[in-house]
Amino acid sequence: KLGILMVGPYGDWLRFPYENTENVWIVPEIDCCRVVTDNAIEILQRVPPATAALLRMGSIEPSAMLLDASDAFVSGSPSSDEAARAITKTGMLLEAIETCMDAATREYDIDMQKRLLRAASYGMHFSYKDPNRSTIMGGSTFANEDGDFMPSDLAIKFTTTARNLRILNSLRDPRIGFVLTTLEYDHITPTGVIARLVAINRPSLAYSISKYLNLPNNVQLYARCAKAAALVSSDKFKSD
Repeated sequence: KLGILMVGPYGDWLRFPYENTENVWIVPEIDCCRVVTDNAIEILQRVPPATAALLRMGSIEPSAMLLDASDAFVSGSPSSDEAARAITKTGMLLEAIETCMDAATREYDIDMQKRLLRAASYGMHFSYKDPNRSTIMGGSTFANEDGDFMPSDLAIKFTTTARNLRILNSLRDPRIGFVLTTLEYDHITPTGVIARLVAINRPSLAYSISKYLNLPNNVQLYARCAKAAALVSSDKFKSD
């Protein structure tokens, strides 16, 4: 069997064999194709530019250098500090940090996600070295209307990225089977995810996510009611 044959605009091609299945369906998505077989669902997607630049063999992109510096720091190498400072001198440290975060959101392997976020966090320690400015890890702070200092935009993006990845990984758990890309998650929105989880009879996870994200009260109430209804139905079924 031919499986799936992908042909590029310049004649380049890749073949993905599916030898142990009788049926293969391809479902187009907004940023990928979902391959459905008799026993599995897979995501077929072009390697994102951020990931390609970061993980390409011999890459000298600032993000790749930051990842190498972070790995060296984890391994205890004293050269990690010098490598990170060298990136800072180029003025491209913030770009490297954001590239690591963007690449993490497009990864499906949890260990690689942690590695990329660790690199971004490591770079953020070198992004607030101006003693004449009020700064915290990740860049300059800013004051709100009450005069309270708020985290930098980069720090907020880092925490948002980590939170979104935690949700996506819980959805991708084989016991749930609700696989989404980051772009799909952004388009569906968290409220839409809650509605879909309830529709596929996963109200407990729906309520946990709605509470974790501190969604509006009506959304949390909807998920809580669905969870309670599922418990009542379960108890009734057992009694019958």
